[in-house]
Amino acid sequence: MTKWQLILSPNTSGAANMAADLALFNNYESGKSDTSTLRIFSWEPKCVSYGYSQKPVKKEGWDAVRRPTGGGIVYHEAGEVSYSIVTSIENPQLPEGLIPSYLAISEILVEALKQLGVRAKIFGSKKRSRDVQSQALLCFAEPAEYEIVSHGQKIVGSAQKRGKRAMLQQGTICLNGFGFAELSGALSRAFGNRLCYNMPDERIESSALLGTTAR
Repeated sequence: MTKWQLILSPNTSGAANMAADLALFNNYESGKSDTSTLRIFSWEPKCVSYGYSQKPVKKEGWDAVRRPTGGGIVYHEAGEVSYSIVTSIENPQLPEGLIPSYLAISEILVEALKQLGVRAKIFGSKKRSRDVQSQALLCFAEPAEYEIVSHGQKIVGSAQKRGKRAMLQQGTICLNGFGFAELSGALSRAFGNRLCYNMPDERIESSALLGTTAR
């Protein structure tokens, strides 16, 4: 059975958030850890992030950080909620391959949003066929295939990195009207239901505890 931990990291800097996700991925990829992780975090202060293959981006008054995954530029307002998932590329609860697993995670995200009363759906156009990671300069400029929209507007942007053993998927939820507790609760329930794990009794709330296995 896959072991899971939940990490909650509210109000964390962009540099610390990306370092945490990369450390989790590297630990799993190298075999130092066999614990899968759902991490839910928010940004403080506001930060612009850009995909691993993009040139650095600077904006006055904003932090800037490179993501270990791909995709376009994202402007994260203070308090904006994001998620990451690190698990085996052979996790039996996810379909094999980048696109099938990406779609499955999008379905989980839609379920989480429905719990909050948000009418969301997966964008299914095949007009952009190169891959599921948006090639647009601005990540939220338009939805790529299998990303999530509401009333025609993209509200979740995600990208995935895969190694020989591990996968990391990161995504940002561009949605007003919900706090960290509401979004993290809905996300943890939806991921738990789909990936067949029980939430730990104690949730890790610090990136300093990355090596700790949840009970």
